[in-house]
Amino acid sequence: MALILIFAGSIAGILLGGVQMMFQDASVWTALTTYLSFSLGFPLSAGLIGLTLTALRGRFAEQDEFGLYKA
Repeated sequence: MALILIFAGSIAGILLGGVQMMFQDASVWTALTTYLSFSLGFPLSAGLIGLTLTALRGRFAEQDEFGLYKA
């Protein structure tokens, strides 16, 4: 999952960096930082959102009256 998010972030960073260089006269360093921030930011933000949802949801196992877990 993390590799897919890194790949998607890399593609988005490359595209946005190219748009910045072509239309906004940005330098190569600006495009590089955009690429790196997207390729690292997508997995980090998705992981933090998943961690938050897991913590908010909680994990309560359903057990029957004998203490066994339900299927």
